[in-house]
Amino acid sequence: LNVPQVSMIDTTPEALAREQREDDSLRRCFDEVGKITRRPKSRTKSQFFVKNSLLYRSVEYSSGRKTIQLVLPKKFRPAVMTLAHDGIMSGHQGIKNTLGLVAEEFFWPGIQSEIKRYVRSCDVCQSSVSKGKVGRAPLGNMPTAETPFQEVAIDIIGPIAPMSSAGNKYILNMIDMATRHPDAVALRSIGSHQVAEALVEMFTRYGVPTEVLSDHGENSTSDLMKEVSHLLSMKHLLTTPYHPMCNGLVERFNGTIKQMLRRMCQERPKDWDRYLPALLFAHREVPQSSLTFSPFQLLCG
Repeated sequence: LNVPQVSMIDTTPEALAREQREDDSLRRCFDEVGKITRRPKSRTKSQFFVKNSLLYRSVEYSSGRKTIQLVLPKKFRPAVMTLAHDGIMSGHQGIKNTLGLVAEEFFWPGIQSEIKRYVRSCDVCQSSVSKGKVGRAPLGNMPTAETPFQEVAIDIIGPIAPMSSAGNKYILNMIDMATRHPDAVALRSIGSHQVAEALVEMFTRYGVPTEVLSDHGENSTSDLMKEVSHLLSMKHLLTTPYHPMCNGLVERFNGTIKQMLRRMCQERPKDWDRYLPALLFAHREVPQSSLTFSPFQLLCG
């Protein structure tokens, strides 16, 4: 794999505390220690505090979720943004997702505008922008799932060009309706047996869902898939023909994973299937705006 080179932050708590105190951009943060700031628009409240000589910011969201952010001096911001955006476990995601990753651990004044500039100036991202704008698949009025991996949606991407060195040409995607947690398996072909085996492989990791939503592809409507559904005691639901928005969650994920693959595999396009685990990790780590938590947090706590 072509692993991007990312400079690590080499410091100590004492040196970091000194950098915080000497950074002019953090002066106002120190002045506001102990004061509670409420933001009606984002429905959050925050407060700066000092612990063990280090400056932190606590944030409480309207959902009740709380996070503690280390207030980062200028010296360390480039390395953090590079790691959150360029790293192999980050996947060159967009502004919103990159900001979400950084904000889980860090804060600094002007963080949103600085990350926006960083992502927009990324050469890899700019060189892989799709021709024309692709609309997002609407989610429609789908029932809300409450139990992780009780209801999942599946779809297939491909054929992908070029074929990978391992002979894979397709990706079977699966996304959990409750947590938005995704999984994917690279496939050489999309015959019914291959798709059924890949589904069983994923089910062994999370448990067998009670309902699986898919489109009307032949591999989904085959007798074998009906038999698999029967043997595993799960209900197989099909989207309305010509209305893929009924499967909107997995359609959105399809677009996300294709964009991430384009950006990460520019130098080694035949290794795209080897990047899948790292890109899945990156997507699972991003807090979902509709749920406030990341898929990983919702699934694993």
